[in-house]
Amino acid sequence: MVEIEIEKLNKLMTDILLSNGVSEEEAPVVVDSILEAERSGVESHGVLRLKPYVQRIKDGLVNANPDIKIAVDRDSIIVVDGDNGLGQVVAEKTLEICYDRLEKSSIMVASVRNSNHFGTSGYFSRKAAEKGYLAMIASNASPTMAPWGGLDPLLGTNPIAMSFPIVENSNFTLDMATSATAKGKIRTFERKGIDMPTGYALDKDGYDTTDPKAALDGGTILPLGQHKGYGLSMFVDVLCAGLSAASLSYETDSMFNSNNIANIGHFFLLIKIDDIVQREQFDNRMQEWINTIKSSETRPGFEEIYIPGEIENNKLSNQEETIFIHEKTYKELLDMSNGISVK
Repeated sequence: MVEIEIEKLNKLMTDILLSNGVSEEEAPVVVDSILEAERSGVESHGVLRLKPYVQRIKDGLVNANPDIKIAVDRDSIIVVDGDNGLGQVVAEKTLEICYDRLEKSSIMVASVRNSNHFGTSGYFSRKAAEKGYLAMIASNASPTMAPWGGLDPLLGTNPIAMSFPIVENSNFTLDMATSATAKGKIRTFERKGIDMPTGYALDKDGYDTTDPKAALDGGTILPLGQHKGYGLSMFVDVLCAGLSAASLSYETDSMFNSNNIANIGHFFLLIKIDDIVQREQFDNRMQEWINTIKSSETRPGFEEIYIPGEIENNKLSNQEETIFIHEKTYKELLDMSNGISVK
């Protein structure tokens, strides 16, 4: 592992994106989402993602300066066309549109097409919660998961995140793939050269495997909770692609080895809490509920009960000035930056 100052890492990644045509306004959005994932322990969506983002820009498969527009406008329900921009840039613009509309509306729904991988869903739902909204944000993804009982990878891991504000605990954020694990985590196991837990994936012949290479080489990721994750993944595809005309999961390809434009779809649901219930009443009830849950008795082997997102929020509140990244990821940064050191 290589220790790097977060400030220097931020500047390096920003400079790499700027040198590849991303604007000064939009590059920080991408970098911030990457750093938040890395700092919160979700390294599968952290710094290692920068290389494929940049490579796809160089290959003409991602638009570094998209003209993001509203394609369908029904006031509180919209379809956004991302013009094949970086997913984080498209998602941030979609949130800005939703925030603006919520000045006059109690609810906003946005389905997005012509986008790309946008990092973690929780990054965006957490931002909405910090502004006081209840949020659900989802994305479809390239096909890596077979239908329950099947062998052909036709569904994406299709992550979904849900957040709401909490007075004392910052926010509740449940960020989950609809598969047993995210594909990025399997890539992280492969990068580290270690086995993954059982129950994550099958090999190409449909047998359980703990070898990440076998899972990535023609294998499939298992759905979360068997038929439950399978059904959730399908419904996320409906929200993200069925409503927007984005690609369904089986119609798109992996960002790591594809020569095709992704046309990834996203879905945003934001609710203005204050328009439905008195904010003080909501805050007090939710905090009392959270306190009841956290003060409940733990079972053997557990020292504390955490609410969804609490562990990540604790890590993000840590003010450490350095971070450790994998040596291979560090080398990729040096290659993209023409050898400039970030130590």
